[in-house]
Amino acid sequence: MSWPAVLVVVAAGAVGAGVGWPTRLLLARLRRGTVVGPGPVETLLGVITAAGAACALGAPTVLLVVWAGWLTVTLGIVDLRHHRLPDAITRPAVAVSAGLIILTSLLWPGSGSLLRAFVVAGVIGVLFGLLARVSRGGLGRGDAKLVPSLALLTGYLSVGAAVTALALAFVLGAVVALVGMAIGRLDRRSAVPFGPALLLGCWLVLAVPGLAAAVS
Repeated sequence: MSWPAVLVVVAAGAVGAGVGWPTRLLLARLRRGTVVGPGPVETLLGVITAAGAACALGAPTVLLVVWAGWLTVTLGIVDLRHHRLPDAITRPAVAVSAGLIILTSLLWPGSGSLLRAFVVAGVIGVLFGLLARVSRGGLGRGDAKLVPSLALLTGYLSVGAAVTALALAFVLGAVVALVGMAIGRLDRRSAVPFGPALLLGCWLVLAVPGLAAAVS
């Protein structure tokens, strides 16, 4: 990596860390948010933003990666602590994700398909909505509200990217559950938040070039 690229990555990490304070403020003011002390949010946002910039520097996905990184930290913290995903973030996130893929298509024509993104988001959104109704707590409504945003981002790239992101999410969720049971922190009846796995699966597919093709 050249020195200019290193400087861009470092700057991206600094900006991500700087966004940590207003993000903590936002979470503290949301009705279903959470209060987080100084440090963790800033650090995590700095790291994931820098990592995303390093992976997607100069690529059409850079805006999508940065946005997915912010969602991963912000919503992941709430879900891990309280097993919920605040509507105040998941609902507007759909519009933001849609706006970002439209902007990406304008800045990098041919980098993806808007029609495919909206079709994939619609199909996956309906599927998860049905699963949330019949799973009796296995899949939360918050997860169903989050999925359309993530499907817009990955579906813009390809159907394979969207499917791979979901597959990674289920694998990550299963690994966390198995490890938790192995160390005695969880049992078969324990509820494991699925939001962080969904978010991280989406971020990985967007940030790591060729991951969807490699997995599929």
